[in-house]
Amino acid sequence: MDRDDVERLQFVCFPDAGEAAGRYRAWRDPRITVQVVELPGRGERRDEHPYRDMWLLVEALAAELAGVLESPHVLFGAGLGALVAYRLAQRRVAAGLGVSRALVVAHQSPPDRAARAVPEQAERADVSLLVSDAHLPVAPPLPCPIRGFGEPQVMTGWGEHTSAGFVLTPARTQDSAALLRDAVLRSAYLISAMAVQGPALPAKLTEA
Repeated sequence: MDRDDVERLQFVCFPDAGEAAGRYRAWRDPRITVQVVELPGRGERRDEHPYRDMWLLVEALAAELAGVLESPHVLFGAGLGALVAYRLAQRRVAAGLGVSRALVVAHQSPPDRAARAVPEQAERADVSLLVSDAHLPVAPPLPCPIRGFGEPQVMTGWGEHTSAGFVLTPARTQDSAALLRDAVLRSAYLISAMAVQGPALPAKLTEA
């Protein structure tokens, strides 16, 4: 994990399949602390055995990130990382461990969609995670807002997974590198508002 100033709102990032944490570490914004989750088998943890089952991975992450997620936080995920972030938020709500201020997802269809694009750089373990996720049960909508970035035909359906509002910012997959930075920074308006409002969540989100 990358850790900055723990006093600020935590923006916990989950990279896409085949991505290491390095590309996220340069992100900076005075309103947030960027935390990057390096999954076993990737980057600096490449010597660790990778997870192939989504729920086992989520259980491990819930324990590993328990201290970080005690603070006000937003979960961000791109591609496969969006599903990991969503399942982690789902698991914490079901266990009564707290609610994220928001879930931000990029370039990934929602968990109930059968079609899943597998990135070319994906390792076999990442493909197994995608397959195992498809067998997890549908859960009640999250009580936190969801902000989406990506192509509308891919992102359609995420609004059904929240009872607190969904906003989609259209973005092409080809612009993924810029999109990922933009997803964090363009979410700053939401993050700033929540920091002022405290734990209260807006009933409906609107585009900035």
